[in-house]
Parts: sequence; C-alpha cells; structure tokens
Amino acid sequence: MMKLTKKTLSLLLGATLVVGAVSAVQILDAPVATAQASAKSIVDAAKASGEVGEQADGYLGLVGGNVSSGVRAAVNEINIRRKFVYTDLARQQSVSVEAVSQLMAEKLIAKAPSGTWIKDGSGKWLRK
Repeated sequence: MMKLTKKTLSLLLGATLVVGAVSAVQILDAPVATAQASAKSIVDAAKASGEVGEQADGYLGLVGGNVSSGVRAAVNEINIRRKFVYTDLARQQSVSVEAVSQLMAEKLIAKAPSGTWIKDGSGKWLRK
C-alpha cells in the first residue's frame, strides 16, 4: 500500500474516517467485558502514575522498563484491541493500517489529559 499524507488521507476519506475514528476512540475507551474493563483501569492508573503513555503510532507504550507484569499484560491487551480496530477501519477505507493508526494517535493524544506521557515520532517521551 502507498504511504498517504494526512491531507491526502483526509481528501480520500472525507468525513467517513473521521466518523469511524471517533467511533473507534469510543470503542477503545468503552469496556465491553470485565477483563477489558480491568485492563483499561490498570492502564488508566499506570498512565496517571507515569508508567504508560500514548505513542505517535497509535499504541500504548511503557515509559520506563520497570513496570509490573500486570501493567504489561494490560498494555498488550489494549494494543491488540487497538490493532483490531485500526485494521478494520483500514480495510473499510482501503488505506494502510499505519495511516489509520497515526490518525488515531493524533486523536488519542489530543484527548489525553495534561500530564500524560506522549512518545513523539522521534522516540522521545514528553509530558503533555
């Protein structure tokens, strides 16, 4: 698949991806089962304590290497769900998963509260 710029992606997808992206953010945030709710609460606590942050690629990352196995498992679970949502949206829009994940990253980072750790495109962790 070809690499798309944000402008080209916006022109190609119009409001469809924006609506899909908003829905995807809601899906990512809405717990649908106890295990998913547990993973979300673990990650929310880890974000608040500075152990986990949002990355420019649309996935969660570990800010430091010294985190519990429970936090690692919760991050992995949520990242797997995100990958599923991104893949589904990409398939619907006939674009790359990377294009969708980068657009979603922007939305997730914009939505993140002040103080959240954000890993930029160069690989540096910064506080929002």
